[in-house]
Amino acid sequence: MHLRRLHMWPFGKKKARSLLKDERGVTAIEFAFVALPFFILCIGIIEVGLAHLVNRMLDNAVITAARTIKTGQAAEGSTSKAEFEQLICDSMPAFMCNLDRITLEVTTYETFEAAGNFNSLYDTDGKLRDEEDITYEIGEASSIVVVNVIYSWPMMTSLLSLDPADDGSYRNLSSTLVFRNEPWD
Repeated sequence: MHLRRLHMWPFGKKKARSLLKDERGVTAIEFAFVALPFFILCIGIIEVGLAHLVNRMLDNAVITAARTIKTGQAAEGSTSKAEFEQLICDSMPAFMCNLDRITLEVTTYETFEAAGNFNSLYDTDGKLRDEEDITYEIGEASSIVVVNVIYSWPMMTSLLSLDPADDGSYRNLSSTLVFRNEPWD
């Protein structure tokens, strides 16, 4: 408001000048501008840290569950895909694992070079492949095995999702393990 137009102010020039000089409440207004981005940033940092923690726990769970394949225990008991997924969840805290969010593929190869070119669990559109297109073969003794797991972790700040492979409010965490089965024959 221009001071020249104060004559139009209904309460008088003195009252208008005092309102223009009044700085009470400025801190509250500035906080209102800064608070929302600050809290979104804080929650995002915590959420990304938690996603990395869950990814490390998923890695450890895959290593633990894959040990049953590597040592031949899965071959002896003919462990099904659902049972192997349950082994992965058993190695993670219960609140962090939901069987419906696990996508699992176990494939065998003749050489490590061939295993390096394993199929992605994503199709050409960047979406997870259909369950019927995903293999589960634990192999024989001394086979080279690739265990590939994707776990869909729920995210609160999904508006900030920059990865096209992530599906809506979920972040796809992956864990891949390549190993040679022990000669259990």
